[in-house]
Amino acid sequence: MENRDALKDIKDIRAMMERSSRFTAINGWGVAAVGVMAIAAAWVAASLFGQEGAGWLSTLYGNTSMLMAYKTRVAVVGSLLLVAVCGSTVFLSSMAQARRRGLTFAFDATMRRLVLNFSVPLLAGGILCLALVLQGHYGLTSSIMLIFYGLALINGHHFSQPVLGVLGYAELALGLADCFVATHALLFWGVGFGLLHILLGLYLIVKDRRS
Repeated sequence: MENRDALKDIKDIRAMMERSSRFTAINGWGVAAVGVMAIAAAWVAASLFGQEGAGWLSTLYGNTSMLMAYKTRVAVVGSLLLVAVCGSTVFLSSMAQARRRGLTFAFDATMRRLVLNFSVPLLAGGILCLALVLQGHYGLTSSIMLIFYGLALINGHHFSQPVLGVLGYAELALGLADCFVATHALLFWGVGFGLLHILLGLYLIVKDRRS
């Protein structure tokens, strides 16, 4: 009997230490909202840079070089705005989730490790994509976004929800597959940043309600 109690105490201590070393207050609604915004952004990009969009833009600008410069500016500014809005959505919704659970939402050691491990691959991929876009190389940008985002999730999930690692490997696999497909870059991008985030958000919502 005493041995069982001792084992139970050890398990409780281990669970408490694991919770203290991870940031788990990720709001499923916020994650799902990011997925919806990503799908909307992919639809806007497809409408703007597709056959019809290219037609009226060519008429407006008159030559291919000005059209390409316009597309580049729109892509860079739009991507930066999307990242800012999505990041703010996840941050604010997670803060509300932490308060609802009575958890401390502070930039402590766990949060610093999470941010560091997540941001390094993400920033590296973002800088690489920016350099490729500014030099007029657009072919693999969607693949690079998915790959480096997947690496960021894999790198950071040790300090947060383990399911983020699953999402990371899925994003990585999707990005690598996108490297071998010459077309449908927006489809891969929409699935990776849109559909997978919606599925993860729904999983977190169900998990939160059951706990």
